[in-house]
Amino acid sequence: MNRHELIDVATISMSGLLLRNSRFFSRSLSSAPIGDVVSGTAIDIEDIRPGHVQEVSASTPVGEFHAAYLVTQWRGRDAPTLLYHHGSGEQPFDFGRFSSNSFQRLFGTNFDQDINLIVLRAPFHDRSNREYIRAMGDLENFVGMLATSAALMEGLAERSREMGCPAVLAAGISLGGWAVNLHRAHCAGVDRYVPIFAGARLGELFVSSVYRKLAAESARTNPEALRTILDFGDAFVRNDADDCDPLLARYDRLIEFETQRPAYEGGDLGVLEKGHITGSLATDALRSHIQRSITKTRK
Repeated sequence: MNRHELIDVATISMSGLLLRNSRFFSRSLSSAPIGDVVSGTAIDIEDIRPGHVQEVSASTPVGEFHAAYLVTQWRGRDAPTLLYHHGSGEQPFDFGRFSSNSFQRLFGTNFDQDINLIVLRAPFHDRSNREYIRAMGDLENFVGMLATSAALMEGLAERSREMGCPAVLAAGISLGGWAVNLHRAHCAGVDRYVPIFAGARLGELFVSSVYRKLAAESARTNPEALRTILDFGDAFVRNDADDCDPLLARYDRLIEFETQRPAYEGGDLGVLEKGHITGSLATDALRSHIQRSITKTRK
């Protein structure tokens, strides 16, 4: 085990100790399959207006969920639009001096100035990390959260096209990468997808990776239930369009490389020689990967 893997294992182990009274799916392991929930989710998007947080509600087969989006940069109808989805537990609209979120790191400085930037906020990410984990005690909340994010991407992509934008990209890291891939599997209304540290076997995150330490014992002893509800590999690979620019980390102990790589077979898979945590902090490499995808839309 190298240092990248050790950091992943140590980070999750510490999180497990800090959140020992709160575990994923500790209250309920019941939910419709995630693909069915995505397909059955409806969301209304108002006009895209820069500079103001726009709250939205989604109606899903597992309940109503609340999300939001913020246009942080608008260069006009002739520019491509990038939709960005944060990772698990982040508060993406916190741009304070001492805040730390992936959007701030990637897009705060040294990024393409000629694109429209929209950052999404998933349900339950307007609160503390402890409150977020507590909400994840119900598998339906986890499924509904991701379905809402995928639907929000679809709605924003439609609005951007209606406004005349020449291309729409969806990028996300970790939790955001899963939302991006769910959209590609069940909506497919974006020109290019940039999933970072995600795949299509979502159930394995809680079954075989170190992240299982954060799942309830009742969930860990029902691996097939988790796979049946959360995996969406078949739908993902049925989309054979050349529209995906994935990035995985070889030593990632959460989104395990060998487990998730098969979803991208035959595609142009980017690989970082890092782990989940060290890879997430490799800002220049992540930014360059996203920028290459933007460049493809301009050819």
